[in-house]
Amino acid sequence: MYSMTLEINQKCNLKCKYCYLGEKVGTVMSLETAKKSIDLAFQKAEIHRDRKIWFDFIGGEALLDFELLNQMMSYILEQNKDKRFNLKFSMTSNATVLNQRFMDFLIGNKFDLKISIDGYEEVHDLNRITHNERGSFNKIIKNWDYITDYEMKTGKYVQVTNVVTRNNYMYFYESVKFLVEELGVKIIDTAIDLFVDWTEEELETICSHIYRIYALYERCFNEQRAFGWSFVNEVLHSVEEKRKFYSCGAGIISLYVRTDGTFFSCSTHMAQEEGLGDVDRGLNPQKIAYLKQLNSIDNETCLACEIYELCEAKSCIMQSLDTNGDVNIPDPTLCFMQKFKTSFYYDNLRSLKKINEGSYANG
Repeated sequence: MYSMTLEINQKCNLKCKYCYLGEKVGTVMSLETAKKSIDLAFQKAEIHRDRKIWFDFIGGEALLDFELLNQMMSYILEQNKDKRFNLKFSMTSNATVLNQRFMDFLIGNKFDLKISIDGYEEVHDLNRITHNERGSFNKIIKNWDYITDYEMKTGKYVQVTNVVTRNNYMYFYESVKFLVEELGVKIIDTAIDLFVDWTEEELETICSHIYRIYALYERCFNEQRAFGWSFVNEVLHSVEEKRKFYSCGAGIISLYVRTDGTFFSCSTHMAQEEGLGDVDRGLNPQKIAYLKQLNSIDNETCLACEIYELCEAKSCIMQSLDTNGDVNIPDPTLCFMQKFKTSFYYDNLRSLKKINEGSYANG
């Protein structure tokens, strides 16, 4: 499968404190840029045997430019009439501007929907605020009926992303418990804020919350009201030996397109010097060749580590560049969490195997 993330706009009705885009510059992708990007996705997908393309639409808040989104979808579907690729669509939204027209569009085109919500009101409103410094939690809850209707009509679960950062990590367990037991969320994607210079003590606190959440996860599984949690999937994946060093393949089998049509491997590190080309000049062959030949890092400590062959932190080179400015020095938070996930797997091997072999909501 070839995947492309299209950054429709850099504007938002919120100003979340941890947003990876930082201050929005208000730009909007032109339809011409969108079409050129989409054409590239179809071209790159030709070599994939499964003939699958995944288009992911993000902002800012993508729904603020709904007409553009609608035009992009029309172009994709028109181009695919003869090509007959298997298409997958997804979108991330802050859920504050949902309305019936938007939901009919998402349902009609079988979108996977990702919603950003960090937990209960007091926690969510610590960071996800409006431009006038007010919390956005109640705006989301007012729209929750749309989410319930989406799940009923599509047979898909909405994926909720909750971000763990410095001012809310101490409420991690309570936040997930609220999402599961009060809102009935069935898929939770937990993201630890990598812009934070975490101390070891803080990370250990986060890990203690993970154990409490896993106890909730087990209980829900045993009571046949299971939910999917990204951490469990990551733990199961953490002990798999990777076929390639650069296992994610970002920039090779996936591409991130900014509003101005510049290409990056992913949203983690978008410094100009790491660009992979643009819609007018195409992909830079030398930079793609560099990504393809990556097979190790020059770091004696990493090479001596007993989980080196299993580790994904070492190969997340864009995060390494963003944190340390060096592809050979992994992000310390990713390193810490990789070791924790591996030990967690062996400490909970029996229950993880039971869960992995069972049937539960995992998206």
